[in-house]
Amino acid sequence: MSQPTNLLEANDFIMKKKILSLREHYDFEDLTGTKIGDAEGNLFQVPAKFNVNDTHGLELMHLEGKILSLRNQFTFHSSSGEELGTIKKKIVKLIGEEFWVEKVGVEFMRIYGNFTEHDYQMEINGVQVASIHKKWVTVRDTLGVSITGNVDHRVIIGAVIVIEHIEVTEKNSNNSGNFGSRFGNTGFGLPQF
Repeated sequence: MSQPTNLLEANDFIMKKKILSLREHYDFEDLTGTKIGDAEGNLFQVPAKFNVNDTHGLELMHLEGKILSLRNQFTFHSSSGEELGTIKKKIVKLIGEEFWVEKVGVEFMRIYGNFTEHDYQMEINGVQVASIHKKWVTVRDTLGVSITGNVDHRVIIGAVIVIEHIEVTEKNSNNSGNFGSRFGNTGFGLPQF
């Protein structure tokens, strides 16, 4: 059985984060190690933006953060500009963290798990449609992504990029030791609740 050569057709793939880069960069590979796409964002751009491309450099989708928001929020767009969904991070939860994705203001997917350990699942109507887990024996951050349900691959890919971006941003912010980061600073001096 041959592996899909298109990122949007692959149900199982690897996402590798590039280390020591001026840009936030991810490579996508099939299970044989063949590159099937990449994503790139500018670490210094406000709001944060990412482009996801195929192996020929053609845009598959793009993601754009919301600049003024109490919670982390990114919208996914197709290459033609169609809105695919918006991911938001729940800001009040008694135990753990949670994200959700909505389209036209209606929630359609929940994302839960251990985000700091890079082990989480995505559900639609209580049915798991994707799972993400960290590959531990690697030189750089490497995640295994498995899409098991009938869902737009772009939404899964976008959600994984955003969650990894937010986790890295928050970890770096918390490690900086400044007052705002200890209270969930959104980057604009506003505390998260």
